Amino acid sequence: MKKLFLFIAALALISCADNSKKEVSPSWAGKMQKTAQSFQELLPYLYNEEKFSAKENSKIVEAKIQNYAKNIHKITGPQAKALLGDDPYIQESIGSLSELTDRSLASFRRGDRKNSRILLKATTHTCFKCHTRQNVGPQSVYWKNFDVDSLQTSSIEKANILVSMRQYELAKLHLKEYLSELEAKGKFNISYENALHYYLMVSLRGQSHFKETLDFIRAKILVIKTPTELHYTLKHWQKDLNFLTKNKEKLKANPATAQKILARSKNKYGERNLVNNLVASSLLHQYLMSNPAAKEKAVTYSLLGQAYDQLILEGFWDLPEVYYEMCINFAPKSKIAKHCFRKLKDNVTIGYSGSRGSMVPSQEYERLEMFRKKAGL
Repeated sequence: MKKLFLFIAALALISCADNSKKEVSPSWAGKMQKTAQSFQELLPYLYNEEKFSAKENSKIVEAKIQNYAKNIHKITGPQAKALLGDDPYIQESIGSLSELTDRSLASFRRGDRKNSRILLKATTHTCFKCHTRQNVGPQSVYWKNFDVDSLQTSSIEKANILVSMRQYELAKLHLKEYLSELEAKGKFNISYENALHYYLMVSLRGQSHFKETLDFIRAKILVIKTPTELHYTLKHWQKDLNFLTKNKEKLKANPATAQKILARSKNKYGERNLVNNLVASSLLHQYLMSNPAAKEKAVTYSLLGQAYDQLILEGFWDLPEVYYEMCINFAPKSKIAKHCFRKLKDNVTIGYSGSRGSMVPSQEYERLEMFRKKAGL
C-alpha cells in the first residue's frame, strides 16, 4: 500500500540552514522565522482547550490560525529544493503542512474546535520529525523567555514543541526528567521506551552527539529493574554508539559510509537497529544537499528506503515506498532500480495483506506495473 505520509511538515518552523555550500536567500530565512513566530503565538491557546474553545477568544484564535496558514503558504517548494536538495522528505512536507493548517482553519470556522486542535497539534509533531532529519538551521529568534512548562501537555509533547523551535538541549532535559520520574515509579512501560526513542532522535539525528548519547545509554543500562528485553536493546545501542564515537571523524555524509553503518544491522531487527538507522539516514539526507549525480541519488534513495523500512516499524516515519520510487526514476533499467522495485513491491504487498491474504487494489497493480517497466524487469 502506498503509505500515507504521517504529517511530515517541519519546514514551517525552521529558519535558514547553516550550510557553507549553499547561499540562503534572506527572504527564505525571513519567511521561516515569520512562520515560527505565528506558530508560537498559537501555543498558549493550542495547549489550553478552554482558551482555544472559549467563545470570547474565537476571533483571536481564528486570526492566529489564519496568520499561521498564510505564512505557510508563502513557503515555496523550489526554495526548499534549492536549499535542502532533491529530497521528497522536504517536498511533501510543505504540501502536507499547508493542507493541515487549511483544514484546521476550516474546522475552526465551522465550530469543530476539537478537530481544529488535533490538526494543529499534528504540525507540532511533524516539526519534530523534520527537525531531527539532520542538524540544519538555527533556533527560532522568537523563542526567548517562553515557558513551555506553562503548557498543559505531556513531556513528550513538550519535547516536540521544543524541537520545533530547535531547542534541542531543553528538549533532552525534559525527556531526561520524564524518564527519571518513570524509573522512580518502576514504570518501564511503552511510555518509557518511547521517551528513550525520542531522546535518541534528538541527540543523534538532531545533533549528532554520539559520545553524549553513549554516556546517557550507559547510565540507563545501570538502572535497576530494567526489563530483560529492554536491557539487551540498550546493550545493542551501546555497542553501536561505541563504534560511532570511535569513528566519528570518518563518518562522511555519503552512501558508502551510510551503507557501512547499515551493514552493522545485519541479523538485528526492530528497535535494536534504531541507532544505526537514525545515523545512516541523517548522513544520507545531508548527502542529498550536495546535489549528487542521478546514479548517486538512486543509490542514496535505495539506502534511505532500507533505513525507513526499519524506522517505520518503530512508528517514526512513513517514507520507504517514496524513496524506492525515486530510486527507480533516477536510474531506470539498472541493477539498483531492479533492487528498488523488488523492495517497493514487497512494501505494497505487505501493506495490503491481512487475514484474507493480499488484497491489492487494481490502481496499485497499475502503479507497480509502471515502475516494473521503468526498472527494466
